[in-house]
Amino acid sequence: MRLLTHNLLQCNKKGVTNGFPLIIRPTKIKYEESPFDKDFTVAMIPKLEYSALLKALQWVQECPGVASGDALPPSSLPQLPGELPGKPEDEEGFLRQLHTALFDLHLVEGHLVCPESGREFPVNDGIPNMLLNDDEV
Repeated sequence: MRLLTHNLLQCNKKGVTNGFPLIIRPTKIKYEESPFDKDFTVAMIPKLEYSALLKALQWVQECPGVASGDALPPSSLPQLPGELPGKPEDEEGFLRQLHTALFDLHLVEGHLVCPESGREFPVNDGIPNMLLNDDEV
């Protein structure tokens, strides 16, 4: 699961009002380089919850593979500023780092945890198990 996907998910448990962002408890992260597409990356910026992406990068750092350097891109984890640049479309270095964060880092195994209810959603083979019906749990 890419961090872009994580940025769009929230807890679907009935009664939860603050189910975003889901906390990432990673056990396996994979880096898979994709071609940089400046226009597509710029187009994603308005759709992002940037602060949630920054939190996701912090949680990814807790993964054992990241700590050992095995799951990292050649230049290490993307370093994003605390706030979006004023004109991000003009900041090629920022856009490359953002592209890496959104499209090249994959949560392969672990859990997504609702910040309000504590409900855990397992992630296996990069697929989050977000049950549609609470009665199935």
